[in-house]
Amino acid sequence: MQSNCSIKPLICPCEEPFSDTILRNLKDNREGGIEGLPLQLMIVILVATLGTAVIMGWMGSIDSPHFIKTIGAEENVVTIENGVIGDIHVHVLDENGEPLKGVSVLITNKQVSGPVSYVTTDENGRATLKGWMLSDYPKSTIKLSISAYLSGYTERTEQLEGLII
Repeated sequence: MQSNCSIKPLICPCEEPFSDTILRNLKDNREGGIEGLPLQLMIVILVATLGTAVIMGWMGSIDSPHFIKTIGAEENVVTIENGVIGDIHVHVLDENGEPLKGVSVLITNKQVSGPVSYVTTDENGRATLKGWMLSDYPKSTIKLSISAYLSGYTERTEQLEGLII
């Protein structure tokens, strides 16, 4: 049966066989499905939208980075007598000002050694560095670098003035 239609619709009931006509018209249809957009472009937009939604979902589950806000040495200046560094009391706080438990705190200067590699803060975020020694030192002052490390947090290093007497 010959079609008298001047427009080539997606489904033309006047042509036979019906299923072959649908497939041929879908294949040859370059005018698109939504207001003139080509079908392939609609598929690309759909895939990009779904991909963006998946990525945004992943990003939504990412926590903001945590960091150690302060080591907070209670002494402004620590005395060093005969190479022995006086006790240094620290109070480690996170980005919200809350105490951090389990933070490793140590003096990182090369010429400094301690009885232990590091000390760990208690549940109140406090620790004491005691018994540390300064091996090679000048006769006036030194800047002591105190560093704090905790898994999942950015590390923090602060300077403390050491007065050599």
